[in-house]
Amino acid sequence: MRINPLTAIDFYKADHRRQYPEGTTEIYSNFTPRSSKLAPVIREFYDEKVVFFGLQYFMKDFLVSNWNENFFKQDKDKVLQDYKRRMDTSLGENAISIEHIAALHDLGYLPIKIKALPEGTHSPIGVPLLTIVNTHDDFFWLTNYIESVLSCYLWKPITVATIAYEYKKLLTHYAIKTCRTANFVEYQAHDFSFRGMSSIMDAAVCGAAHLTSFKGTDSVPAIDFIENYYGDTLYNVSVPATEHSVMCMGTEENEFNTFKRLITELYPTGIISIVSDTWDFWRVITDYLPRLRTEITQRRGKVVIRPDSGDPVKIIVGDPNAPVGTPQYKGVVECLYEVFRGPLIGTGYKSLTNSIGVIYGDSITLERAHQILEGLERKGFA
Repeated sequence: MRINPLTAIDFYKADHRRQYPEGTTEIYSNFTPRSSKLAPVIREFYDEKVVFFGLQYFMKDFLVSNWNENFFKQDKDKVLQDYKRRMDTSLGENAISIEHIAALHDLGYLPIKIKALPEGTHSPIGVPLLTIVNTHDDFFWLTNYIESVLSCYLWKPITVATIAYEYKKLLTHYAIKTCRTANFVEYQAHDFSFRGMSSIMDAAVCGAAHLTSFKGTDSVPAIDFIENYYGDTLYNVSVPATEHSVMCMGTEENEFNTFKRLITELYPTGIISIVSDTWDFWRVITDYLPRLRTEITQRRGKVVIRPDSGDPVKIIVGDPNAPVGTPQYKGVVECLYEVFRGPLIGTGYKSLTNSIGVIYGDSITLERAHQILEGLERKGFA
């Protein structure tokens, strides 16, 4: 769909030009995060700040490309006709004049100036992230005319970048506490959000916002987005991984051989992530993996086990309501440690050997992440 920048507004914006006091020549506005009361954050870690991200995308995509292609380069009479029809059919005939639109088309550019904090700034709520002002007296109405679309472009990448930062802060807290280093944290929160977004552009924007704090993503459009709008060549990390269709096609009777083939033939080195709950997750943990222990520990790389159903906290940390001593009671990390062991960190916490790991790619929230980290630390795991 081609977006007409003139009509990328709320209707109430259309006649504000006449509502301002006569003689108005300048409107100077700001874009400011106002409150965190609805923010999905962990309050004990939150510092009432947001991460600013998305402005360069908005300016290049909407203020430059869209206005040029879909307004200034379009036939003036057609532009005015389309605008008048849209206003007339909704607000009443001749409710909105078109002389100011004609004058803007004749001017040939958007006479506005934006001043902003650097993108990536971790800014307190209540501090303006940007200001916007008209640079031509006749077009004071433009400043707030574009408010709706500016907010539409910016609020979500700012929100996602802020949530990503909160994950990083949480992970860093436990990394320092149990490992005395956080140099691995930027790879700990991997983005699988693509399929859950409202559009492919939404996925690209939000995936890019995640990458303001982390280096792991499965969203290819996010990397394309950053290269296109920010000019940065990113070398973000992902790994070969299976999905349920792959495991199902191998059949339940041959699931063990599917694991073995993946580990020893297709990916004899490097990281391979294997979805492991297609039929019986705990059978994989207590039967298949012990039988493949030699193959796994002798690989130059890591086998990553991926549970994908159930309660993430209980699966990873253990279910205290399960029968004592069962795999469900212990949780996957403790079960893997019993088979593969691993070194003690200098802080006294246990860790899995580098040849085995776990990723949970669905249903994670900040609260659940906190419960997982807290639970593993309580059990003595880094």
